[in-house]
Amino acid sequence: MTKVRAVAHIHSEWSDDASWPLERIAQAFHRRGRSVLLMCEHSRTFTEAKWAEYIEACAKASTPDVLVVPGLEYNDADNVVHIPVWGEVPFLSQTPDIPDVLAHAREADGIAVFAHPWRRNAWRRFDAAWAKDLTAVEIWNRKYDGWSPNREAVAYAKRLGLPPFVALDFHGPRQFFPLAMELTLGGTGPATRAAVEDALRNGDFEALAFSRSALRLASGVGGVALAMAETARGVAARAVRGVLRK
Repeated sequence: MTKVRAVAHIHSEWSDDASWPLERIAQAFHRRGRSVLLMCEHSRTFTEAKWAEYIEACAKASTPDVLVVPGLEYNDADNVVHIPVWGEVPFLSQTPDIPDVLAHAREADGIAVFAHPWRRNAWRRFDAAWAKDLTAVEIWNRKYDGWSPNREAVAYAKRLGLPPFVALDFHGPRQFFPLAMELTLGGTGPATRAAVEDALRNGDFEALAFSRSALRLASGVGGVALAMAETARGVAARAVRGVLRK
């Protein structure tokens, strides 16, 4: 068995709101001790042909030290519910219905995660019946939740009976943060796309923050301290934006 540290929900220049090339992302995360990138490009600008090109580009950007795993983030028509998908799932469309995304992912034995459920209150739109087709729920999305896990998302994942997932939602350097998914891979060889996707599919993973279980920061003294730091960061960020707008 082999354990690897993966970073999830990563956008590159292949998304319409990010700019880093795959190779630069791979180098940056290798320096930070990560060996698997779970890419997550926005489906809204993709086509079937572009998806095929992207799979090849991820393979080309992979190195002996870093495996770049292709993935797409599907969203509904008004951009509320988002579902990152990995695995041998064919390209569906730019903005397919979420039930169709989940059904196709299940049929293809793919991996589907409910992203940032508290962004725009996406959880209110989520049908609990969809849980059977999900692999996990993001309880900590660096871009939207900041420096601490979303406690409501932690409780929500527990109610759905789904494991927690942590993600950077990386678009640029502001999202660097010590969150990782630790995957347990079968065998002892180098990580492969098939082995990584098997680990995700089988639930052989743990959500980490600062190299320890992310769940420990959803409660207790450490969790309270981190939540307070995030609140202070948010207040400061809003104040700066207010000054810049004047």
